Amino acid sequence: MNWEILSWVLVVLSLSGNVFVIKKNVMGQWLWAISNIGWIIFNLSNGSYAQAFLFTVYFGMCVWGILAWSKESKAQELKTQEMTTR
Repeated sequence: MNWEILSWVLVVLSLSGNVFVIKKNVMGQWLWAISNIGWIIFNLSNGSYAQAFLFTVYFGMCVWGILAWSKESKAQELKTQEMTTR
C-alpha cells in the first residue's frame, strides 16, 4: 500500500469534513469519523501510537457529534411539524 497516497486521501477527507461542519451539516462528522479510522490505521502501522490514540479520541468525539446532531435535527423537525400543524 502506498502510504503517501493514503495520507493525502485522508487529508482531503478531513478537510472536507471541516467544510461540512462549518456549514453545520452532520456529514462533516461522518467524514471526520471515516478519516479518523484511516488515521488510526495509518498511525498504528507507522508506530505513532500517541497519534493513533489521539485519533481514537477524535473518532469517539465524532460519534458523539453524530448522535447529538442527529438528535437535535430530529427535535427541530418535530418542532417545525408542530408549528405548521397549528
